Amino acid sequence: MQDHQPKTTEINPLADYPPFLDLNYYRSANSDLRNFTDDQLIVHFRDYGKIEGRAGSPCSFRENFLAILTKDANTLEIGPFCGPQLRGEKIRYFDIADRDSLIKKAIELSYPFTHAPLIDYVSPTGDLDVIADEFDQIFSSHCIEHQPNLVRHFSQVSQILRDGGNYFLIIPDKRFCFDHFLPESSIAEVLGSYIEQKRLHYAKSILEHRLLTTHNDPVRHWQGDHGVPAIEAQNPESVMLSIDNIIANKDAYLDTHAWHFTPDVFLDIVNQLYKQGLSKLKAERIYNTPFGRFEFCAILSNRAADKTKLVSTASTSKQIFLSPT
Repeated sequence: MQDHQPKTTEINPLADYPPFLDLNYYRSANSDLRNFTDDQLIVHFRDYGKIEGRAGSPCSFRENFLAILTKDANTLEIGPFCGPQLRGEKIRYFDIADRDSLIKKAIELSYPFTHAPLIDYVSPTGDLDVIADEFDQIFSSHCIEHQPNLVRHFSQVSQILRDGGNYFLIIPDKRFCFDHFLPESSIAEVLGSYIEQKRLHYAKSILEHRLLTTHNDPVRHWQGDHGVPAIEAQNPESVMLSIDNIIANKDAYLDTHAWHFTPDVFLDIVNQLYKQGLSKLKAERIYNTPFGRFEFCAILSNRAADKTKLVSTASTSKQIFLSPT
């Protein structure tokens, strides 16, 4: 493990991050809305824009979202595999295996590995408790949905993220990826995994991934072509092989998606956990999923001392910050 020095970098205030609905951007990006008033734009985005995949902010797009992270801040990227999204002297990496093991896995998957980073912290089960350092900001891309115990993960993030620091996430939207046919996750399921102190995935989650997922082409999903669940193309022998494999590895970590989010579902779960005192991470920005993409972006702040009442929307200078539920 590499030593990590205490932080001195001043990261961006939350107010400096783009709102989830930037009315000037929304108006200029949509020629049919040029003559709409601000109030009409808000209503249009709520009732039509999000459904149609009209981006409410440039930060709805991965490439623009990555650009808002503070460049010289001490940063942890969770789960970079062989394709880290962040580079720099102050970037550290956490993954479930070291660099050599990740490259071996990438070769098996025919995945490019020329940019594989050195991994600073390793835990085969994704346990962030192996990290004794503290960071200004933490980033993960398509990792949060793999956490067997979301409450525990948020708690571990809070422990290594300084007060006022931000957790930046890029998250698959279940509506437009291979999770399409799986039900949206609920707060009850999240609390259930917390009560049971899950460290391994439920057999149900593993079976859902193997039997009920579909294609992963976001454009087809946006166009209404969702394909069929995998089980419809499998024979009974394949199904039983999956069942036998799960039984044989019931005490081992089998990776899968534990959670299936949309932007609004994720916002509600994060806010519920914060409201109940089960998480110190508060939702600050939830950027909607744009047409043709299968992911949305979010910023959570580590607000250990913030006991103010949660609100689902906030407005400053005609700009809207949180996604309306």
